[in-house]
Amino acid sequence: MLKNLKIGIRLGLGFGALLLLLLAIAVLGIDRMASMNKATVGITTDAYPKVVLAKDLIRDAADVPRQMRGMLLAVDEAEVERYHKQTEKARANIQAGIAELTKVVASESGKKLLKEIVDTNAALEPMYAQFYGMVRSERQRAADYVSKQVVPADRALTEAAGALAKHQSDKMDELAQQAAHTYDETRQLVIGITAGAALLALLVATLITLSVTRPLRLAVQAADSLAAGDLTVDIKATGRDEAGLLLAAMKNMVEKLTHVVGEVNGGAQSLASASEEVSATAQSLSQAASEQAAGVEETSASLEQMTASIAQNTENARVTDGMASQAAREAAEGGEAVKATVTAMKQIAKQIGIIDDIAYQTNLLALNAAIEAARAGEHGKGFAVVAAEVRKLAERSQVAAQEIGEVATSSVELAERAGSLLDRMVPNIRKTSDLVQEITAASEEQSSGVGQINAAVGQMSQTTQMNASSSEELAATAEEMSSQAEQLQQAMAFFRLATGGTTQPPARRSPPLRTPQAPKRPSIAMQNPAFAAEIGPDESNFTRF
Repeated sequence: MLKNLKIGIRLGLGFGALLLLLLAIAVLGIDRMASMNKATVGITTDAYPKVVLAKDLIRDAADVPRQMRGMLLAVDEAEVERYHKQTEKARANIQAGIAELTKVVASESGKKLLKEIVDTNAALEPMYAQFYGMVRSERQRAADYVSKQVVPADRALTEAAGALAKHQSDKMDELAQQAAHTYDETRQLVIGITAGAALLALLVATLITLSVTRPLRLAVQAADSLAAGDLTVDIKATGRDEAGLLLAAMKNMVEKLTHVVGEVNGGAQSLASASEEVSATAQSLSQAASEQAAGVEETSASLEQMTASIAQNTENARVTDGMASQAAREAAEGGEAVKATVTAMKQIAKQIGIIDDIAYQTNLLALNAAIEAARAGEHGKGFAVVAAEVRKLAERSQVAAQEIGEVATSSVELAERAGSLLDRMVPNIRKTSDLVQEITAASEEQSSGVGQINAAVGQMSQTTQMNASSSEELAATAEEMSSQAEQLQQAMAFFRLATGGTTQPPARRSPPLRTPQAPKRPSIAMQNPAFAAEIGPDESNFTRF
């Protein structure tokens, strides 16, 4: 029956039963404690205060005759008055105690005893007044009155108060016995109920534990079998609780896993066969692509050699063209420089002529100065010496200017001849430069054409190599796929199906032979570094102007 209940409901019922037992124990304990509290309250707030009042009444009643005897033995009026006050104080305490007992005594027996106290005390009241009248004038008579009348009446009051105190003490003992009896009954009931609750709790806990652990133990056994790859485990799901639902779910999982593992195993076998076919095809394709790549590489190498030769010719023509152009420019610049030099020489010759005229005029001025100095006589001697020196300098300057003019004239003639030669050389150099430029243009066109062919062949070679590489990658992928299929089959062999035995992994196949890719032949530029790097034009065989 429990297996059809949810685990939560079972636990709720078990804990509910325990809670009811705890509530019953609590209610019983509270009720019994209330009874014990009532007895305790009766002792502390009812019986005990009444006993105290009764004993106080006995004490005050016994004190009255003592105070009266003190009055009889007093030697003066002051002492008599003092004992009189104490007697009245004891009487007042007796009246107050009787009044307090009248308020608190509620039982019939207690009221009866209290009435006896009241009546006895009422009989004593007139005796006190009569004693007070005799004590001051007739002490002997007063003493006889006390011993024969007052003391017996006071003893009766004391005995009545003692009877009331004994009555209340008996009531206290009765309440104490009642509390002890209640405690004994409560202790026995609590022990019995607690023992029953413990047995019931043990029974409920055992039933609930077994109802939960048994199906869970079956689930653990089934899970261990599944962990070992045994899909033939038979799971019986009974009950509609959580454990039963778990077993049902595990049973459904085993059925699904059996179906999935069977399909995966079949797919792995198909995948292994397909990967073998793909691997064989990829190997054939890779071998053909490698052979084609080798042929294209050879063609590309030949074209690279041709391209390198044309490039070298083009470079030589370009260098020659550059040198011719540079020579033409330098010749033209030289002609211009010569022309400028001729112009400068002519200008210098003109300036030298001016200097010659200045020297001639300076000579005339020096001559005139010498004549004037001669006319001056003694006063002009120093000036005549200066004029003579200036004349000498002017003559020397005129001679130097004439010599420089002759040199400048000859230099102008030489410069004009050099300019004429350069003017005739420049057209020839320019014509040579034009021819070299035409050769360079033709070489560049050839180089461009061969470069395009080489680029096309290189692209074809690259494409062929990519095809070969892709074929090899395809073969490697096919082999890897085949290996993965084998690993998948080996993994599936872990499971044991109900249709018969475990799935057997296929035999390990050896990896396919791969045709090595044709190595790339190095280009001419790599074979001959002189063609690959531009080291500048070699101008050692050219003459600069």
